[in-house]
Amino acid sequence: MTLGPDPSRPAGEPSPSPVADPRLDVEALRLLLDVSRRINAERDAAALPTAVVDSLVTVTKADRGFLVLKEGGGLRFALARDRKGRALEAEKFRVSESVVKEVAETGETRLIDDAANSSAYNARLSIVNLSLRTILCVALRTDRGILGVIYVDSNAITRRFSERDVPLVEAFAAQAAVALERARLQEAERDRDRMRQQLELAAEIQQTFLPGTFPDAPGLAGAVATIPAQQVGGDLYDVIRFPDGRTGLVVGDVSGKGVPAALFAARILSDVRYEALFHDDVAATLASVNEIVARRSTRGMFVTLCYAVFDPRTREVLVGNAGHLAPLLRTASGAVTRWEDGAGLPLGVASAQTYAVARHRLAPGETLVLLTDGFLDAVGPAGDRFGDDRLHAAVGAAPAEPVGLVRRLCENVVGFTAHVPQADDLTCLAVAPA
Repeated sequence: MTLGPDPSRPAGEPSPSPVADPRLDVEALRLLLDVSRRINAERDAAALPTAVVDSLVTVTKADRGFLVLKEGGGLRFALARDRKGRALEAEKFRVSESVVKEVAETGETRLIDDAANSSAYNARLSIVNLSLRTILCVALRTDRGILGVIYVDSNAITRRFSERDVPLVEAFAAQAAVALERARLQEAERDRDRMRQQLELAAEIQQTFLPGTFPDAPGLAGAVATIPAQQVGGDLYDVIRFPDGRTGLVVGDVSGKGVPAALFAARILSDVRYEALFHDDVAATLASVNEIVARRSTRGMFVTLCYAVFDPRTREVLVGNAGHLAPLLRTASGAVTRWEDGAGLPLGVASAQTYAVARHRLAPGETLVLLTDGFLDAVGPAGDRFGDDRLHAAVGAAPAEPVGLVRRLCENVVGFTAHVPQADDLTCLAVAPA
């Protein structure tokens, strides 16, 4: 702690005892209790810094008080007030940054009396330029570390800080730190509550974009299920009924998770439905949606998508695949194969893409399964993936009818992962000739 000479004391006169007058101690304690009640009673996080600084100035009888908080690896001057409770204007919002940084780093209180002449700080131009006579800077300590500092200064001849002020201001700093930390935690909890409510609402809104159940479709039985890894996800699916009785089947996966992926997926669904009805052609639909996504994509987002159209009159299926997991075919005997033909680039990776179309026919007893790769990438307690072999075995052992197949496959994956958090969204759509 650095102290300078007191020019108001005659030469040779002994310094006053550092022990304060008992009545002053009692008065200081009463004042500390009063201001502690004030800042601890403040429940408005936005108003708390003002209460802290005004109380600090009251306790110390300083000219100015400052609150400086650690933020983002640096220091933020949160508030500055004078003894009349007025906020300091930007040009007056200046302190000795060297002292503030030192206290914030070391946590050691700094008392500088007659600062402009102090031998410990006379090389620091910030102090000289501010013409300060006395400074007191104390760290705001919490169990989590140093939250910031409180700082008071004065250039009034009648008010000079001394060692007698230090215990009082340190006690005040302890109370202020507790109040500020409590307010920070409460605000963080409120932010989490708001985010949780927003995510719940986003999940409800997202469900309005996705069919709740597989709709009635001519000559086709189907089922669908989706399990997001977070409250909202980037998987998408749709069932499109054409005027001539054909049915379009869409399953896709947007890169990323959470709200950004969900918003992107919602827009893709709208684009696919519009372009599918407009073009009435699988290849043209994928090429057109790819151009839309390539022009609009931000931060490198793209989407893998499988688009199939089933004709109940011929049981023919036209399949276009934009970088998505190949569809699975479960035969009546339980054998499982992949339709790997017709694959192209994911939507949005590059413009001016063309997409091939594969033709297949669904025989009676066969089931077509469209999936997202969350099923393959599901991780069990031992750290191993669900993978292709388990996926094929689960599909082959599941009931042939779509509802039972989808339910059994989801149960298998959830049972495999046990208590391991879900790493990716899961979507499964299965159809069979009715």
